[in-house]
Amino acid sequence: MSSLESTLFIHSVIQEDGCGPGLHYHHSDQLYFLLEGGMQVQLGEEVATVGARSLVFIPAGLPHRNWNEGPGQERHFEMIIPRPGPGAPLAYPVDSAEDVPVERRATQRPYVRTVDSAHLVEPMPGFRLQALADPASGSLHAVVNYAEVDAGAAGPGMHIHPFDQFYLVLEGELTVEVALQRHIVGPNTLVVLPAGVPHRQYNGGNVAERHLVVLSPAPKEGVPWDEGVDFIANGETHNGPNNLTPAAPLSPGS
Repeated sequence: MSSLESTLFIHSVIQEDGCGPGLHYHHSDQLYFLLEGGMQVQLGEEVATVGARSLVFIPAGLPHRNWNEGPGQERHFEMIIPRPGPGAPLAYPVDSAEDVPVERRATQRPYVRTVDSAHLVEPMPGFRLQALADPASGSLHAVVNYAEVDAGAAGPGMHIHPFDQFYLVLEGELTVEVALQRHIVGPNTLVVLPAGVPHRQYNGGNVAERHLVVLSPAPKEGVPWDEGVDFIANGETHNGPNNLTPAAPLSPGS
C-alpha cells in the first residue's frame, strides 16, 4: 500500500485455514492491525488469538508466524518500520529462536493491544485517541494511534510535521485537505502525508469516523508534533513552455 523510506505497509488477506510464512524474524519492527476476522499468532514461544480492532507489536529479532483457524477470512494491515533498505531481505526464516543471531535477537517485548473506549482521551472536542504503540511500549520507530472523529469535529488546523504521517480510514468518511487539494476518504483507504506537507483533517459527514494514525519516525520526546502554518494561494501562476521544437525524424538506417 505504501513504501516510503520510513515505512512499508501491506494489506494482507488470509483465508480460513490459511497461513502466512513459516517461523521468521525481521531486522525491523512489524505491527499488525486486525481489520476483519481473527488471527492466531506465535510470538516467540507464546501463541495468542487476536480479534478485530487489535494491534500486534512484533519487535525486530523476534521469531513469529501467523495463521487463520477461522471462521471466515482474516484481513490485517501490516506495518514494517523502518522499511528495509533496497535489496535487503524482508524476512529471515528460522527453525527456532536459537537460530536468530545473538546480535539480532529482540530487545523489546511483543504485545497485543485492543481498541477500548475506556482508554480513549479527547485532546480536542469530538476528537478522541487511543495510543496503541509508541516508544514507551517498545515501538521505538513509530507511533500508532486509533482515532475517532465525531460528525462536524476536526483535528488540528493546517499544520506540518517533521515525520511522515498516515491515516487508514476504518469507518465513515474523513475529509483531508492536503495543501490546496481536498479529498473525501472512505473506509479501507490509506492517506500518505510525507514530512513537511501542509494538511488538516475533519469529519464533514453525519456519522462518527474512525481511523488509524501512524507516525514515523517516532516523534522526539518533548518536541511538539504539529506546527501550525498558513497555506493559501497568492494568485501567482506559471505555465510550462509551449513552443517546443518538434523532434527531428529519424533518418533511414539510424
